[in-house]
Amino acid sequence: MRKYFFTEQINKKFRSVDDLPEWLSNYPEFKDQIKLLRETLGMTQKQLAKKVNRSLRSIQQIESGEAKPKISTLYKIAEALNTELKITLIPQKNIIEFLDEKATKKAEQLVKLTETSSALELQAPSKEEKEVQIDELRREILERKRSSLWNQNRRKK
Repeated sequence: MRKYFFTEQINKKFRSVDDLPEWLSNYPEFKDQIKLLRETLGMTQKQLAKKVNRSLRSIQQIESGEAKPKISTLYKIAEALNTELKITLIPQKNIIEFLDEKATKKAEQLVKLTETSSALELQAPSKEEKEVQIDELRREILERKRSSLWNQNRRKK
């Protein structure tokens, strides 16, 4: 019951992608967090490297994004910076853009299906009409039918 209630609240709160919290769209990367914390503490890269038993170059590569540290290294860095490492799921791409792309693609597919049947009746929409239909469908999907983005489209062969 509680799980359903929570899901219902979330669905009501985030009816539109414009309502999504900013942290879903823009979350700082580890490299930026490490550098900011280190600088805030007044610690040099060399000092951090010594505390985590790594080379100065290793810390430089981590902070510049050239190297992706192992989780064990991140734990050591977190401890050295007096922080706690929490593993979190963060969108790979801005979630608003991601949803918009998926909704546009789905709307294009739906309009193409309609266009094909209309063409058989010699009533194919113009390019402008098609663009308007795609935009309207995209908006409807994003505002009311986001769950339809995750349905598998299986074609029979």
